[in-house]
Amino acid sequence: MQAHQIPVFKPWVSEWMARSVIFAILMTCLFSFSLYSNPVTVMGFYGVQPTDVQYGMVVIYGSTVAFLALDFRIVKYFAPRKYLVTALAINAVCSVVCFYSKDWALFVICQFVQGVTCALMSGIVLQLTFPRLESTRARVIGYSLLYGSIQISVPFYSIFSSAVLYFYDFNWLFLGFGIMLILLTLIVLLTMNGKARFTKKIPLYQVDWVGYLFYASFILILGYILIYGRQSGWFDSSLIVLLCLGNLVILMLFVMRESRLKRPLINLQIFRVKNFVIGLLLLFTFYIFKGSTGLAYGYLEIILGNDPLSTIPIWIAVIAGTILSMLVTSRFILMGFNLVRIIIVGFGCMALYYAYMILFVSVQGETNDFILPMFIYGVATGVLFVPIVSFTSSAAPPKIAFNASLIGILARFTGFTASMALNNEIQLFSKSAVREKLRETVTETNAQLPATLLDIQNRYINAGNDIYTAKGVSNGYFNQMVGQQIFARATRDYYDLMLIGVVCVILILLLLPQIQNVVLRLRKGNIPY
Repeated sequence: MQAHQIPVFKPWVSEWMARSVIFAILMTCLFSFSLYSNPVTVMGFYGVQPTDVQYGMVVIYGSTVAFLALDFRIVKYFAPRKYLVTALAINAVCSVVCFYSKDWALFVICQFVQGVTCALMSGIVLQLTFPRLESTRARVIGYSLLYGSIQISVPFYSIFSSAVLYFYDFNWLFLGFGIMLILLTLIVLLTMNGKARFTKKIPLYQVDWVGYLFYASFILILGYILIYGRQSGWFDSSLIVLLCLGNLVILMLFVMRESRLKRPLINLQIFRVKNFVIGLLLLFTFYIFKGSTGLAYGYLEIILGNDPLSTIPIWIAVIAGTILSMLVTSRFILMGFNLVRIIIVGFGCMALYYAYMILFVSVQGETNDFILPMFIYGVATGVLFVPIVSFTSSAAPPKIAFNASLIGILARFTGFTASMALNNEIQLFSKSAVREKLRETVTETNAQLPATLLDIQNRYINAGNDIYTAKGVSNGYFNQMVGQQIFARATRDYYDLMLIGVVCVILILLLLPQIQNVVLRLRKGNIPY
C-alpha cells in the first residue's frame, strides 16, 4: 500500500480518540500565546516596556502567518508524524532555553521559532481535519470547531496562566508547557502511523524560499513600525522613516517576484476579486474591534483592582458566549441564512458591547457588572468569525481559493497589530486631553482641593496613622484617584470611537448591494487558515 493511502491514525484509534488528539495538537500549538495573558508579569520578569511585550506578541503571530504560506508545500513532503514530532521537539528546546534564561532578546528569538512550529502544527491540524469532511454541513461544523477553538484559546489559557502565576513565578509557565509537549509527543507516537502521508511525496523543488524571507521580513517590520511608531514619534524618527522606506522596497520586490513565478508563495491574482477584498476589509475591521478588549482587562486590573484569579469569571463569560454563538451561527449558516445579514447581526452585538461599556466604565464598580458585556463580546466574536471567513473564502475562484486563506490570516494579523497601535495612539491622545481638562479645574485656587486633601488625611488618621504620615500619603492617594479618573474617561472616549466605527461598518454593509447575495461555497479541497 502506498504511504498516502495508509491511515494517519492506527487502526485501533477510534474516531473520537483521533478527534481528541487533533484538538490537543491545536490547543498545544496555541499555548505560546498564553505567555502574554498577563503583560505586567512579563514586564516585571524580563524588565521590559509595554511596547516590548506587544512586539513579542507580534513576532510569534507574524512568524506563524509567514510560515503558513511555506508550510503548505513542506507538509506534503514529510510524513505527518515525523513532521509533528520535530515541531514538538523544537518547541520543547525553546521552552528549556526560556526556562533557564531571562534575556528578552533570546525570548523574542524563541518566540519567532515557536511561531514557525505553531504554523507547522496548525497546518497538520488542518490537513487532518478538512480533507476528511465530505459534506458542506461537515465543513461548516469543522470551520466552527476550528475557529471556535482558536477564539477561546486566549481566555482559556489566561485562566490557566492566572492560576499558575498566582502561586508560582513566570518560569513555571515554561515548565508546564514542557510537560504538555512531552505528553503530547507520547500520544502522537502512540496513535499515529509513522509511514502515513497526506498525499504522495512531493519533492521540495521550486519552493519560494526567497519569497518567504521577503514576506516574513515585511510582516515583522510592519509590526515594529506599528508598535514602536508612537513611542519613537512616528515620522519624526529617522529609524521609522528608514523602516517604512525599506518595507516599501521589500513589498515591491515581493510583488514583482510573485507575479512572475510559476509557483509563487502567494498568488496575488486573488486581489482582483472584488468581494474577496471586501472580505479582507471585514476581517481587518473585525480584529480592530476585537483588540479593544485589552482595555477592558486593563480597567478591571487598574481601576477595580482585580487580581488575575478575580478575572476568571470574565474569561469564562467570554468562552461561554463564543461557544454558544458559534453553535447557533453554524446552524443558521447551514439553514441558508444570508451571510452578510449574519455579519451585520454580529457587528450589532459588538455595538451593544461598546454601548454597555460606555455606560458602566467608571472609577467605581464591581467585577460582576462586566460579566454580561464580556459575554456579549464573546457572542459577537462567535457570530462574526465564521461568516466573515466563509464570505471571504466563498468569493475566491476555485483555482486560487487556497490563497484566500493565506491573505485572510495576514489581514487578521494586520488588524490585530493595528488595533494595538490604534489603542496606544488614542489612549495617549485621550489621556492628554482629559489630563488637560483636569489641570484646568484641579488647581490650588480651587476651594474644593484643600477640603478633599483634608478629608483624605483624616481617613488615614482615623485608620491609626499619625498626622505626618497622613499628610505625606494624602497627595499620593489623591494623584492615584486623579489617574484613575483619567484612565476611566480615556477608556470611555475610546469606546465612543469604536461604537461610531461599528455603526459606520453596519451602514456600509447595508448600503452595498453587490455583496448581499454572496453564495456560500465551502469546497472540499479548500483548507482554511
